[in-house]
Amino acid sequence: MPEIEIEINAETGEMESKIKGIAGSACEKTAEAIKNVFGKPIRDEKTREYTIQPQVKRQIKGK
Repeated sequence: MPEIEIEINAETGEMESKIKGIAGSACEKTAEAIKNVFGKPIRDEKTREYTIQPQVKRQIKGK
């Protein structure tokens, strides 16, 4: 299940977010939305989870 954690330092105003359970371009879109609301984070790095390819199941149905 996707999880987004946002921490804001009350003294400095710096923001750090962690996005879990969302990979690839969907993660990029989520991070961009967070930046639009909270501003640029103090650090921006991709985790191993970012590169996981979603599994697509093909299903062929007959007539």
